[in-house]
Amino acid sequence: MTLTRAKIKSLKHLADKKHRDNERKFLVEGIRFVQEAASSDFHIIEAFYTEEVEKDAGGKIALEALRKKCHDLHKVAARELDAISDTVNAQGIVAVLQQREFSAESLLHCPDGQCTIVAFDGVSDPGNVGSMVRTCDWFGVDGILIGRNSVELYNPKVLRATMGGVFHLPIVEEVDLLSVISQAKELGYRIYVTDPNGETHFDHVTYESKSIIVFGNEAWGVSDQVRHLADARLVIRRYGAGESLNVSVACGIVLSALHRLYD
Repeated sequence: MTLTRAKIKSLKHLADKKHRDNERKFLVEGIRFVQEAASSDFHIIEAFYTEEVEKDAGGKIALEALRKKCHDLHKVAARELDAISDTVNAQGIVAVLQQREFSAESLLHCPDGQCTIVAFDGVSDPGNVGSMVRTCDWFGVDGILIGRNSVELYNPKVLRATMGGVFHLPIVEEVDLLSVISQAKELGYRIYVTDPNGETHFDHVTYESKSIIVFGNEAWGVSDQVRHLADARLVIRRYGAGESLNVSVACGIVLSALHRLYD
């Protein structure tokens, strides 16, 4: 298949948030990432690959998975795929996926009485958001709420940093955290926020079966409004001279403690 200029232009548009939002689509690139997508519940609209991918062992596996999932799969010239690619070292395979939409209400619904949700309040760095999604996936949280003032989930840098975690758990974007947290409290959730001035050390708390853990902005932390709704403010004790702790690192530390207590 030869990609027309119009087709290349339409695919390149998905690098822009405005077009992703309007079309409810996003791109994923790379052999491993595309294979993760093909193994997920996400709908793959179309995919493109080069001849070199057919010669790669991992590429063959990814293509086999794609053929079972995607009915619009095309081999194209490397130069055409390079025109679409957002990465410096493209691996010769790109897929167009439909965004999945979840509601905060569905995340809060807790049929078995146990649910751990993580919320991002103003986390603005794509690498941090992606790493935190990856960490939440590792520790088996039940879902993620991304506040309106945080970076977009389908930003290419965020997606790459998730290492496939974006496909494994429900994530709700553009969340009014004040409203949803207030609703959650009415449903019996206990709210924990991370705070460098918090009164409870993170591994001294007994988490409730229905919990929301909120991580804040890299510079100023959780907003005052959200902090006022918290049932507990968690702190990670500093032992050295560091001025601050990266929010994605803090996320991993706190979630590891959560499972130490459960296990």
